[in-house]
Amino acid sequence: MFLGVDAGGTKTQAALYSASGEQLAEGRYGTGNWESIGVNDALALYERIVTDLCRTAAVPITAIRSVAWGLAGLDWPSDEVRLRPGIEQFMPNTTHTLVNDAFLALRAGSTRPYGVAAIAGTGSTVAAMGVDGRQARTFGLGSDWGDFDGAQQLTRAAFRAAALAHYGIGQSTSLTNALHEWSLYQSIPALAEAFSRGDSISDIATFAPHVMHCADQGDAEAQRILTEAGTVLAQNIIGMAHAVALRSLPFDVVLAGGVATGGAKVFHATIQSLVQAQLPLAHIVVLQRPPVLGAVLLAMDAVGCRTDLTSREW
Repeated sequence: MFLGVDAGGTKTQAALYSASGEQLAEGRYGTGNWESIGVNDALALYERIVTDLCRTAAVPITAIRSVAWGLAGLDWPSDEVRLRPGIEQFMPNTTHTLVNDAFLALRAGSTRPYGVAAIAGTGSTVAAMGVDGRQARTFGLGSDWGDFDGAQQLTRAAFRAAALAHYGIGQSTSLTNALHEWSLYQSIPALAEAFSRGDSISDIATFAPHVMHCADQGDAEAQRILTEAGTVLAQNIIGMAHAVALRSLPFDVVLAGGVATGGAKVFHATIQSLVQAQLPLAHIVVLQRPPVLGAVLLAMDAVGCRTDLTSREW
């Protein structure tokens, strides 16, 4: 049997599959990011997941041949040193694959075990896997370190566009009215005052869908914002593909995360144009399956098992 775990910053999903591709058990939990809850609590959660799913499937833990752990916060070699010994302690005779959770989207969305995943949600990271198993990943630390800042960047850019329009030095933009409706402040100065004085304002990332909607309705400023965001993401896709020697090969680029899957036409068109100009054999797809299925496939890959997966509704 094969276990896949997607331990994210807000939620954790796990699925247990047979070698024939039948789903035997699944589970949902809270955050599994060790950075948020600490190493000891993270390991306790991981052990609980294994116990719960084996109990549901009525099988012993020793029946699990391979596990893939897609872990938010597994960002550096030192992180695996922190986590692997504890995992192997409660499952000592099992093959364990530990990867950053970005690689799950790649495996879930690609027809091949190699390729590139571009995650654009609240934040952003780009991860690539080569044919030989070589891995490369952007740091995921935001624009200061070369990544697209995700939904928050779109909102901050909308703030700037609305402010410049208010000053009379920027284009008039429908983002202004969208910000009024989203924030319930009826002027840009009122919104700026609330923002600067710490009044209650929604998580700014939640405004990103409004930026995408304005762009699809033809607003020039919103389209510019999404073009700039798509350019950064495309450049990182190209860079990571080169880093794992995919330049001359056909491969999938899997787009995942709320911004990437939000459907903004100019965002997707920018990525498509720039990536295919440099990587003509790349095929861009939007993730349609839950990343946890990518974890199950990675667990199977680790021991040479090849099968199709059936899944219940997630």
